[in-house]
Amino acid sequence: MSTPHSSHRWTNLAWLLLLLAALGLRFPDFFQSPNSKVIEPYADGLKAYTNIEYHARYDSSLTYFQGMNYPYGDHASAAVTQPLVSGLIKLVSDYVVDITGYTRAIIHFSLLLGIGLASLFLMLLLRRLGCHPWWAMAAGLGVAFLSPQLHRFISHYGLAHLEVIPVMLYLLARLEEAHSLKFSFLMALAVAAFSLIHFYYFAIMAMTLGLYFGIGFLRKPGIKRLLKYALHYGVQVGLPLVFFYFWMYHNSSITDRAARPWGFFHFHAIWENLVTSPYIPWYQYIDQHWIKIQQSYEGQAYLGLVAIVGLLAMLGRWAGSRFRQPFVRAGGKLQPFLAKALGASSILLLLSFGLPFTLPGLEGYLDYTGPYQQFRSVGRFNWPFYYVANIVVLAELWHWVAKQQDNLRLGAGIAALLLLGAEAWYSANGPDLRLDSIAELEEGRKYTDLPGIDWGEFQAVLPVPYFNLGSDNFWYETEGLPMPRTLIIGIQTGLPTTGAALTRTSRGQAIRQLELVHEPYRLPRILADFPNGKPLLMLVDNHHFSQQKARYAHLLEGAQLIYESDSYRLYRQPLQAFEDRIAARAREIRYRIANDSTGLFPVDGCLATDATAGISLESFDTLRSARYYRGGGAFQGLSGQRNVLFDQPIPKQFGTGWYNFSAWVYIDQDRLAQAEAHFEEYEPETGAVVKAEVLPLHRSLSVVDTNGWALFEKVFIPQRSDTKVRLWVQHPRILRDTLWVDELLVRPDAVEVYRQGPGYVYRNNRWFPVGG
Repeated sequence: MSTPHSSHRWTNLAWLLLLLAALGLRFPDFFQSPNSKVIEPYADGLKAYTNIEYHARYDSSLTYFQGMNYPYGDHASAAVTQPLVSGLIKLVSDYVVDITGYTRAIIHFSLLLGIGLASLFLMLLLRRLGCHPWWAMAAGLGVAFLSPQLHRFISHYGLAHLEVIPVMLYLLARLEEAHSLKFSFLMALAVAAFSLIHFYYFAIMAMTLGLYFGIGFLRKPGIKRLLKYALHYGVQVGLPLVFFYFWMYHNSSITDRAARPWGFFHFHAIWENLVTSPYIPWYQYIDQHWIKIQQSYEGQAYLGLVAIVGLLAMLGRWAGSRFRQPFVRAGGKLQPFLAKALGASSILLLLSFGLPFTLPGLEGYLDYTGPYQQFRSVGRFNWPFYYVANIVVLAELWHWVAKQQDNLRLGAGIAALLLLGAEAWYSANGPDLRLDSIAELEEGRKYTDLPGIDWGEFQAVLPVPYFNLGSDNFWYETEGLPMPRTLIIGIQTGLPTTGAALTRTSRGQAIRQLELVHEPYRLPRILADFPNGKPLLMLVDNHHFSQQKARYAHLLEGAQLIYESDSYRLYRQPLQAFEDRIAARAREIRYRIANDSTGLFPVDGCLATDATAGISLESFDTLRSARYYRGGGAFQGLSGQRNVLFDQPIPKQFGTGWYNFSAWVYIDQDRLAQAEAHFEEYEPETGAVVKAEVLPLHRSLSVVDTNGWALFEKVFIPQRSDTKVRLWVQHPRILRDTLWVDELLVRPDAVEVYRQGPGYVYRNNRWFPVGG
């Protein structure tokens, strides 16, 4: 006769064998090639590998990451280095044995360990809720492999740790049983540790715990209960918060991180995320043959048919009791835990929809939410509901099966587990998680194997095309291989990069980086921030450079080619070349104005390369404003209004002509570079719109000055010659900030416009100072 202890022992062994079998079937190459290949060989996926390895291998501090955004770097959390993982690798490598070369394998097995821990703690929790060990084992495995976090294996490895929420729920259940501060201190340790993997876990856990205790207090209000919950919450969340404040923010010199990061109104959940999945065959059939199913990647949290049907049945049962009986009845002594957890996760589910700010007319109130808006991908807040809903339904289902031990109920229970397992298998196998090889990571093909290159000669890598992500003010994202090549060079040579693909980076630092790669105009301030005079190693991706040659060709002037292949080139970029290119532009303009009497013609107070050209200049000097680019005045308006800059026919307009609109805009304000320029061609008599275009300002910045201003430039092609063109600037989300625009120039795109005045020469709205 078996005892409960022996039953648990055999169940634990069966769980382990089933887990290993499932992991082996689903992730065979994780075991076959754990360190030589990667899940995603580009973008966010590769960055997750290289940032962790660079931080562990080269950084001198556990706190700061220097691999990107050179020479500034950023905090290890903002760099998404998974500080818990990279820090452990670093400590072991520094003081025991160097394991940085096994970083990819460590990442892969940490993800698989997360699946195992998730299923383990789900199984343990279901046992405490009164479920049979075998039922708990099967349910725990099914819920783990159906988890929406498993889909984050594609690229967001920090968010793919499935164990986070099951561990939190298990510790809450133990606290509910024992009422001991021991479990609150364990929870504090879990909150801190998981937040060191990805800081979104801090928001998810802190909000779940706060709502859990809040619901518990409202169920039975009282001073004693309030003080008890306050003590537990203070330990569980307050202690980690104090740690993160001093570790991340105290004495930080960066004061211009985005207060209102972009994405809140894009990265929220929709109801389809809960009840459908793109990876389940029957939903694929519905999507292809019946009705198109909408999906939001950030909000994916398919509950599974078992949980959906179970919740509906429980809702019907609750309504049948006229709402007199509790909604959740299973769990025994832990029924209050299930009720409070379901209530807390349900509120988080509503928040994951972006409510109330996604309701029409309430968008602007997001500005008053303080740190909450930093967590812009609120769709992730539905993850606790996924786990809690499944735990509640599976506990209720076992309670129903065990209440009357007949074959019909047992068969229904087994069918439910089989359905859960089938959906879990389809869902887990949906995304392509096969490992890919990268040639430059193989022995004999590494960048360090290239002949004749002294990597110590350089101080950093300048990627071309350039990438800069994370400030939420500018979005310079390269396609293809420029970023992967740059990051792999970094982990193989120790060279950091001026590029950035980080989180909430400094706006001012991003502007200084852009000064370095945009048109030669003013001496980039970042040159003074470099710690030495070593040249930069410029990596040029041949294919993507050819597509963006107009933007980056100037960077080849004065650069020295040191290596060339069919796909990329490496250049020595002397720092002096940046100053030389600016001086060359000013000399060229001065020379042409002084000597080209046959190629330049007076037009509207300027010199133009076409005597018949129509030109429009608006200096805005007569307008009073707190800021201006030149002349003492500029257009000033509220960002949320239609700030009309031009509303008339283009001078000498003709249909399908190419006209260049350029204006200086002030960009050193949070997210105002993402204001939109609206072009509208319309009939003067009727107002009927003939053509309309919308473009964010930051997508078309040609020149970045060192004073916070940048030149926006856009070619517009009117369809007719008898229409008017209206240009206005407006931010769709930021309503009450001040926006400044100055020096508007409209010209035919093929015509160059020159001017000269006291202390300056001018070409196409670029102003170069000259002596004398």
